Amino acid sequence: MYKVLIVDDEFYFRQALKISLPWSELGFQIAGEAKNGAEALELMPEVEPDVVLVDMNMPIMDGLEFIHKAKERDQKTKFLVLSGHSEFAYARQAVQLGVVNYVLKPINEEELQGSLLNIKELIRSERLGELELDDLRKQASEGLSFMKEQVLSGWLRDSGSSRSRPQPDRLHDLGIPLEGLHYRAVVVDLDADDQSHPDEGMRIHKAMVQEIAKRCMQSAYHSVSCQDQDGRLVLILGEPEGSFNNLETICERIRLTVQSDTACTVTIGLGTGCDTIESIPDSYKEAIMALRHRFVWGGNKVFVHSSQVDPGTKAGLYSVEKRSGLLMLMRIGNITETEEWLVRFFRDARDQKASMEMLLLAGIEIVSTCLEFLAEASQSFEDVFRDTTQPDMIQHVQRMKTFKELDEWIHALILKAMDHVHSRKTNRAAKVIEEVKAYISNHYGNEELRIEDIARSVHMNYNHLCFVFKKETTFTINDYLTEIRIIKAKELFDQGEKVIQNVANRVGYADANYFSKCFKKHMGITPSKYVNQIQ
Repeated sequence: MYKVLIVDDEFYFRQALKISLPWSELGFQIAGEAKNGAEALELMPEVEPDVVLVDMNMPIMDGLEFIHKAKERDQKTKFLVLSGHSEFAYARQAVQLGVVNYVLKPINEEELQGSLLNIKELIRSERLGELELDDLRKQASEGLSFMKEQVLSGWLRDSGSSRSRPQPDRLHDLGIPLEGLHYRAVVVDLDADDQSHPDEGMRIHKAMVQEIAKRCMQSAYHSVSCQDQDGRLVLILGEPEGSFNNLETICERIRLTVQSDTACTVTIGLGTGCDTIESIPDSYKEAIMALRHRFVWGGNKVFVHSSQVDPGTKAGLYSVEKRSGLLMLMRIGNITETEEWLVRFFRDARDQKASMEMLLLAGIEIVSTCLEFLAEASQSFEDVFRDTTQPDMIQHVQRMKTFKELDEWIHALILKAMDHVHSRKTNRAAKVIEEVKAYISNHYGNEELRIEDIARSVHMNYNHLCFVFKKETTFTINDYLTEIRIIKAKELFDQGEKVIQNVANRVGYADANYFSKCFKKHMGITPSKYVNQIQ
């Protein structure tokens, strides 16, 4: 685990950041937090963080001064700036101080996760160079240099961006021989059960997998390999005639050899063939898509990307918007609207004629949302489902055979989780919370609505009301008010309202720009894009 120190003067932002990402799954642990640069400097020797997430604008000592002083003490710590400052001067100074990346607030979780994984790969690469390895470990470091790894993995990752891709002569200058007129990408990944080994064991297993894969491929194709940002082995194959007829057979041989020689298993994804070097990143993306079949059909298999993808696969079923909508309804505790959401979701999935594969993937994602809801309420799956006969929900979903079975099981899961969380509130507190929710429901359109007004309506002290509401619901009154306003705004858009300013005014926002930011933060999409999707 890599240790992370959070430095930001906003308490609630620090708390939100700690629960916004699956830190342990990403290989990180939160080791400390500080509200300004001076406090962070004192913590540095004690925490010894690998990564520091730091804001620019803080009292006492701002982010730039802190980074400068911290770098004087320790050159190995990596810094990632999280700030609302978008001015070029700040970015330039941060880069000059050796900041690895710069992510603007409000934080995009996917962007932040990608930056952390890049930092993790950078740290891993640096530490790998410091270790003295035996013969097997030396084999893992042989082959492509750090520069080659960065060029290839960066090129694959940035496909479709405005950045220029490496030209053939540049690849040859780096000793990357992509010879041939036709190309194809293959991704080899250790299965989840085999990734619980210590870091040292993982390096050895990955080195052995790479050696087996290269040995099996070398007699049939020109090939070059690298690890992508998620640590997966990527093989780029070149073939003069474009004949990849025996590729699946070779990949099966790799899979079986890994299983017999290493006591590990791998899943392999194959992209489709392409005719130009510039199209290789597209084949790589297809290989990743093929690899995702593992989550439904299990690992230790070879999956081939098909160019004939059904509409459900192209569009996906469980978008960021749908996830946000379901999570909001579960937090609010509205059983009726939650049931309506589930009915609409499965009805739409049926209308789209989504494949069983996509339905099962959506089911797994909804289960993850339910677990997130329980975690927010400091509850666990075991607390809710003590009598369950399916201890592993993911496997249970994967074993489902019919649309109806999945539909009914998801309904029961969500409603039972909501009932468990919301029924645990004390009678008095629950009554106050319901009164607050009712008041907000009747007055959310008032842009001047204040918490003091709500407190007077329930005859309770302002501070005590804030404490009770947060304790019983796990989120603040302001957060709840925002969620209600966004839900009502979505309903207005769904009913045909297209003017964003009108909707903003009707749900309590005088500033349409601020409303748009709040809508995107909660729904994962801007109001204008949402309106266009409805049309």
